[in-house]
Amino acid sequence: MAPTTTSTKAATTTMPPAAITPGEDPDVDAVVLAYQVVFSSETGYEEKAPYLIDPSGLEDTVAEYQSTGASMGGVALAPTSVTINGEVADVTYDLLFGGTTTYPDLSGDSVLVNDTWKITREMFCGMMASARVGCPSS
Repeated sequence: MAPTTTSTKAATTTMPPAAITPGEDPDVDAVVLAYQVVFSSETGYEEKAPYLIDPSGLEDTVAEYQSTGASMGGVALAPTSVTINGEVADVTYDLLFGGTTTYPDLSGDSVLVNDTWKITREMFCGMMASARVGCPSS
């Protein structure tokens, strides 16, 4: 989410996007949960699969990601803002290595499928490529 800009004749003020408040919006909470589960190097394939669109054949990818994450003290994505437009959520997130933000303000998305917010295979495999873990062709 882009910062909010307020303009008057006297000055222009830029405000940072509002922080996510857990419990305020169940859909935002569900998107955050999907990101936490899918992109944590500590969760396994069985935990990730319900939050992935087309998780078939990703077992080895997840196992490699867990190994890579362990060597780095853990890898995670932490959503900092979520904007929902119908069945699509635009997500701004920070990439964390070992619990420390390494790459802030990255962009992603999530899609509502059968009442569950999910991560596309493309988004997942893009992140896996960044972690130097390959995804098989779907």
